[in-house]
Amino acid sequence: MASIKDLRKRISSTKNTQLTTKAMKMVSAAKLRRAQDAITNHRPYARRIDALIRQVSAMAESPEDQPLLRKQRNIEAGDKKNVMLVLVTSDRGLCGAFNGNIIKAAARWVAANSDFYNKIELSFVGRRGYDFFKTKKITLGTYFQELGGKVTFFKAKSLSDAVIDSYLSGRVDEVKFIYNEFKNVMSQKVVVENFLPLQDEAPTSSATSAAAAGTPIAVETGVYIIRPSLKEILDELLAKHFAIQTFRIMLESQAGEHGARMSAMESATKNAGEMIRKLTLQYNKQRQAGITKELLEIIAGSESQKT
Repeated sequence: MASIKDLRKRISSTKNTQLTTKAMKMVSAAKLRRAQDAITNHRPYARRIDALIRQVSAMAESPEDQPLLRKQRNIEAGDKKNVMLVLVTSDRGLCGAFNGNIIKAAARWVAANSDFYNKIELSFVGRRGYDFFKTKKITLGTYFQELGGKVTFFKAKSLSDAVIDSYLSGRVDEVKFIYNEFKNVMSQKVVVENFLPLQDEAPTSSATSAAAAGTPIAVETGVYIIRPSLKEILDELLAKHFAIQTFRIMLESQAGEHGARMSAMESATKNAGEMIRKLTLQYNKQRQAGITKELLEIIAGSESQKT
């Protein structure tokens, strides 16, 4: 059984921990508010440019002339593709299962799809994912160490440019992102999203939401008069599309991280309060027992002197 002195130290250290977790919760709440506003404001633009890309590519006579809309090499029968899976995690911990869910989902995806691809290459945004997989027997791609921390459009464009270069060089045939999509403060959804090539992309949550909201995905060719030309419009949209979608993915992950950390710190603060209550109760019981023991010894000594 711990002594009264030990219990007093544990109560003091737990109170200090509670103050720290409470402060971290407040900081994360302030950051979450800004991150939530950023992703909420960016989603409609990202959805709309995605819809425009699909409209214009559907109207184009030869969309395969654009390298980002077609496969970079002909896959013969029996050949397997090379795929790059980009994991978006955080640089810091103390955010509950935020990073663990991404890591587990990536490991499951690799195990489930290893027979369908010639090579699965993992690239990383965020230190937590890289630290986990660097000791595993798996093909490691690029660790974009400089892209961690606060999300900016410049960082997102740097990431999309690096990914596009890998695709255009023919080193990989597909690119997918795996990240936490922000739902609300309490929950994030792990998403594996196709990124390149664009024509092979299955309907994403963003595209589905746009369709559900009534945003047209495809139109008749004769509805619009295109100036200066359909190809120039498509090239200009594609130049912006991938950077914007990468920016959206990073904003989703940033908002999810702050929400997860705020929830984790709130739980830690509550747990610290419960531990303080239990330790204080135990401390009071032992102190009372000590006082009672001393009183009994005094009474016994007094009675022995009388006799």
